[in-house]
Amino acid sequence: MIYNKVVMIMNITDYQLISDEIKNLKIPGVTVSKVEGFGDYINEFNNQGLCDSLKIEIYTHAQQAEKIASNLSLLAINMTEGGGLVAIEPVLNLMNVKKLIA
Repeated sequence: MIYNKVVMIMNITDYQLISDEIKNLKIPGVTVSKVEGFGDYINEFNNQGLCDSLKIEIYTHAQQAEKIASNLSLLAINMTEGGGLVAIEPVLNLMNVKKLIA
């Protein structure tokens, strides 16, 4: 089976917009990380220009990745600070590692 990773980087204040959509899409697994960086907006109050952002990662079947990315991209219209960034990355191998309970 072929997998992709959908990555979205967005303003930290807009997370509620995305969290509701992720629940509606019934995505089985999501990773949300707080990250720093800059794109269209540079933080003039930070020496490096970095802003607090969120990085959302979703591993999914390749055929679902485009739908998920499109739905998340449509939400950018309502986001602050110029929206966000959505990418689809190929995944070479995906292993679900779990501890076996004896």
